[in-house]
Amino acid sequence: MKCVVISAGKIWDFDLMKQYIFPGDYVIAADGGVRNAGRLGVKPDCVLGDFDSLGYVPDSASAIYPSRKDDTDTVLAVKYGLAKGFTEFVILGGLGGRLDHTVANFSALDYIRLHGGRSMLVDENTVVRLLAPGDAIQPVLLGEENYFSVFPYGCEYAVISMTGVEYPTERQRFDSSFPLGVSNHVTDPETFRVTVHEGKALVIECRER
Repeated sequence: MKCVVISAGKIWDFDLMKQYIFPGDYVIAADGGVRNAGRLGVKPDCVLGDFDSLGYVPDSASAIYPSRKDDTDTVLAVKYGLAKGFTEFVILGGLGGRLDHTVANFSALDYIRLHGGRSMLVDENTVVRLLAPGDAIQPVLLGEENYFSVFPYGCEYAVISMTGVEYPTERQRFDSSFPLGVSNHVTDPETFRVTVHEGKALVIECRER
């Protein structure tokens, strides 16, 4: 059982995005995410936000916040889910819209990680995860036609090993000032691993369009 946060960002393929929601998941709709939840055919367990994106306060609202606040609505949803004890999060509708909100959602991944959880941001073509020392992951988007990139996040550099990929590394230093980790490919999903030894890194999987 995980917490699914549905944000207000653009979703193009609702049928495809339904694959990330399972029976029993706890669903939080953040502000304009109410519209996305409706088109996904999902009844949220919680509806919260300042509702400036939605334009009105729905009758189903669980918590209403002022528009002048430090947290984005997505971060409010994350905090709500963490307070309920969830440690696994999937954020839908958090990519591909306003760039500033996308970057803010990267910070939400970091916030979840710092509070003992795991998370990913997903859209129709992308999966974003944040790794810290000791973390190792396998791919979500399978297929050799897909690609992925790794970038240091919130640090000067990250030390990363990668196996089962076109460009493998062994404790390679990736500097934040140079995009060395862009556009790699998974060659063997069985042996694919991205492991962070030092620093933190965003791992961005992209479906070949």
